Order: sequence, then C-alpha cells, then structure tokens
Amino acid sequence: MTTTRRGILSATLVVLASLVVLATLVVLATLVVLATLAATTGAVRAGATTSSAGQAPADLPPPATAAVSAAPGQMIVGGRDAPDPFLLTVNGKYYLYTSEGNQPTDYVPVQSGPTLSQLGVVSDAMPVLPAWAVPGFVWAPDVHRFGHQWVMYFTSIVAGVDPPDECIGAAVAASPARPFTPEPQPFICQLDQRGSIDPRTFVDGDGTTYVIWKSDDNADVTGTELTNVYSQPVSADGLHLLGQPTRIFGPDEPWQGRIVEAPDLVEVDGTYWLFYSGGWFNQPAYAIGVARCTGPLGPCADTSPTPWLGSNSQGEGPGEPSVFTDQAGAWLLYTPWRSLVPSFTTPPRPVAMLHLGFGPWGPYVAVPAPGPGPAPDPAPDPPPDPRAKAAALLRLPVFRLPVVPGRPPIALSIRGG
Repeated sequence: MTTTRRGILSATLVVLASLVVLATLVVLATLVVLATLAATTGAVRAGATTSSAGQAPADLPPPATAAVSAAPGQMIVGGRDAPDPFLLTVNGKYYLYTSEGNQPTDYVPVQSGPTLSQLGVVSDAMPVLPAWAVPGFVWAPDVHRFGHQWVMYFTSIVAGVDPPDECIGAAVAASPARPFTPEPQPFICQLDQRGSIDPRTFVDGDGTTYVIWKSDDNADVTGTELTNVYSQPVSADGLHLLGQPTRIFGPDEPWQGRIVEAPDLVEVDGTYWLFYSGGWFNQPAYAIGVARCTGPLGPCADTSPTPWLGSNSQGEGPGEPSVFTDQAGAWLLYTPWRSLVPSFTTPPRPVAMLHLGFGPWGPYVAVPAPGPGPAPDPAPDPPPDPRAKAAALLRLPVFRLPVVPGRPPIALSIRGG
C-alpha cells in the first residue's frame, strides 16, 4: 500500500512539474509576442515623415477582432463638393485643399483654421491658372515645403490637346496661405500615356523628396492600356525632376480593372505602404486599396486581393485617399462616395476622415479617438443614384475593416508637409 501511495505521489509531482514548465513557456512566449508588437509601434512618414527603427514582421496575421461599423468615416467638411482632399498642418494651423468638384467657383478651394471644426471660409489657393491649363478642370492638389518656399502640385486638362489629356503642374508661394503662382509649363506630362494626374509628395528618411503620380492611360475609356503609378525624385526647390520616372505599381487584381490612381505613400518603421484608389471613379466598385512597397522607388505589391475600404452605408465607391499625421495620431482623408459623371448630378461630396493605426500586418482602422476634427456628425444619407437598379446589381459587399479595441494609436511625429 505504501509503495502504491509513493508511486501516486511521484506521478503527481511529475505532472505538477510538467504543468509549471508548460506555464512558464506560455508566459515567456506571450512576453516575446508582446515585445515584438511593441517594437512595431513607431513613427509614421506620410508625405513628409519620420524614420524609426525596426520593421514589422511580415508573418504576423491580422488579429481576429470585431469589425468596425459599416460607417467608418467621420465627416469633417460638408455642404460643398470637396473631392481629392489634402490636409497640411503648419505651426498648429490646418490647411485643407480640395479639387474644384462640381461647383467650380475656385480653381483650388482651400480652408484653414486652428482645428478642423473651425475652418474658415473657402478661398482660392491659385486664382490665376497657367496658359496651358483649361479653366474648370483643376484637381488633386498637394502642397509641400521646399526650403523657404511652398510648392503646390495640381492636375489640369491641357489646352489645345485633342483628345483631351491631363498633366501635372507646379505653383509656388511664400506660405501655404496662398496665393500660389503657377509655373508656365507643365511639370509632369506623359502624353504618350494620355497624361499624368494625382501628384503626391513623399520624403524618405534620408531627406530625399519624391513625387508619386499616376499615368492616365484610362483616358481612352474604350482602350485596354493599364494605368501605372510612378515615382521620381525632385530637386531641392521642388521644381525640377531628377533622374528618370520609375514605375512602382499597377493594377493586378480583378476589382481594380485597368485603373489604380490617387496614390499616397507612407512609411512606418522601415516598411512602406501605398494607399490608392482602384477601378472607375464613377462606379460603385470604386474602392481604396493598400500595397506594400520595398521603398519609395518600389516595387509595390497588394496586401490583399480585395479592397481595404469599399462601399458601405455612407456611400458607394469611396476613394481618393490621403494620409496625414499630427500630434493626435494618423488619419486617412478620403471621398466617401463616387462621382456620377457623366450625369453631372453628383451630390456634394464631403471630406471623410478615419483614424489610422499600423500594426505588424499593416494599416488598420483604429478605434475612434479624440483628434483634430469635431465629434462625428451623423452619417449622411447615401446619394441618390438615377441608375439605382443597375448599381444594385454591381454593388460590392460592405468591406469591414479589422479594429483593435482599446489599443491606442501609434506614437507619431511628422517632418515637412
């Protein structure tokens, strides 16, 4: 009997020891994972950005967490048509630039204020166009500081070209408050690819500034040529291209069709992410995607075969993303619904903003947090579509985005504009 009890006691001690060892291993593994996640949380460079040590591990999958609501955007500007938003922060002041939209009273509408809930009246950042640009067709502004001056890149239809093509221009001002004076000739103009549109600036960790843009091959609406995203360094004054353009990205997923456009490059902890729009800008399938890049000169590859943000209860066809950072975090501006061109009945498109976070798996929609904008407005009704029945047949499902409940945004700093 005694021998049996000793055997049972010995076996029990072995089991307990094994459990202690197992528990220790679990704790150590958990600490390693948490340390890895902490190491991937760092600075963002978006258009103008900061460097940070370490790179997010590529093999960690997105967390299996609850999806955000079907209305991810907070509306910060409404009442006027304000597509292609670009936000600049300078000395505690916000400057919001947009395209003309369908109410072309200003070539480059701009509003400024101490917060996004205190923006002033709309005025024109570039009241005089260059001779090569066609009035009424000025889009996608981007403003960046080069030394003592500010340069605004913009898109316009080129006068005297048949069929009509668009090119990128440059304009200069002493401050972002306007007015900008345009250069007499187009800055980027790939007429052999039906033009160039959607400029964005990016500053790498070594201080090199790049312009990122899209070739406009789809201007031939019945053609088969694919659009491409290009990157090229620019001079210290922002008015001269250096070297040759490098193709960094193109459409390769079914939902994109022939088109990727509105690129915006950011860098987080040594990893480069390209936000972009895909598909036709006037279709319900228009959406926002994300690609991962090896550097500012690419190449870039999609992180998913499906859009990062597609149609939802706030509207069909969100697009035209633009990233900015401030002391409160990282934010994505975008247009919450598509254009209805060629009907010219597009309801005024507000500027939508969502809170961005970056994990080891890439960008995600962060939990709502106080930021540069006001409290979220009620979601506007989706715009009426005269082709509602046809649109319903093409409508994408709501793309619900991963969210990390309770996780704060990454620590951020910003350099340049």
